[in-house]
Amino acid sequence: MKAALDFYYNDHSIKFNLEHAWRELRHDSKWCSTYLPKEGPKEKRKQVLEVDGDEEVREPEARPIGVKAAKAVLKRKKSSKELELSKLEALFEIKQKLSNQKILERLIAKQDPLSEMETSLKNKLMSEMLQ
Repeated sequence: MKAALDFYYNDHSIKFNLEHAWRELRHDSKWCSTYLPKEGPKEKRKQVLEVDGDEEVREPEARPIGVKAAKAVLKRKKSSKELELSKLEALFEIKQKLSNQKILERLIAKQDPLSEMETSLKNKLMSEMLQ
């Protein structure tokens, strides 16, 4: 650590003053996978590596989701809630139509003469069914 601080001072001519932040973040998953040692230039084709059963291959960890990406996920969740709401509204409309059909069937099947209100309701329901 002392050597690294000396290198920083020699390169930048000021003392490194973020050591407290470095100590907090040095083992954070976001930064650990960023500075894995790279082996030479990248090749266009990946080579198949043979691994013995005893050795463990350490793969770089995926970076945690950023703030903007997290907000985008929340917006998508809100849109799924809106989709559920529209499904519920569609079900409510179907239930309302079935209820109106039952009322109309009862009015048509009624043997007694219909009152003025029942007649107007029957006409209204019939006009809605035709639309």
